[in-house]
Amino acid sequence: MVEFVLLAVPLFLPLIVFVSQFSELSAIEISSRTLVREAVRAYVSAIDESDARMRAGLVLDYAARRLGFSEMEISNMQISYSCSAEPCFSAGTRVRATLRIMLPGENRRVQVSAQEFVSPWQ
Repeated sequence: MVEFVLLAVPLFLPLIVFVSQFSELSAIEISSRTLVREAVRAYVSAIDESDARMRAGLVLDYAARRLGFSEMEISNMQISYSCSAEPCFSAGTRVRATLRIMLPGENRRVQVSAQEFVSPWQ
């Protein structure tokens, strides 16, 4: 039994560390997907582009704090929007948001995106 413990612990320890790291990264990606989805919803519900960017920025900041992102992660967030047609706020236009977060201390970048359509009744 002592031999098993001496052999098993060094083999399972890296596995436990890997699963822990993978779990943490997955949680950040899931929260990031929620965050970008809410930001793009706020964007397409606006009347014009300046209002849209302001709304989406407020939602992004508020939701990031509520989802537990640190101040460092929030300051490293970059979001970009692209529209399938011009003008962007015409009925049925697809708006795609891409959120990039550089994770501090890990030298990793999370990139997620979501899309919404501008309401045909707008």
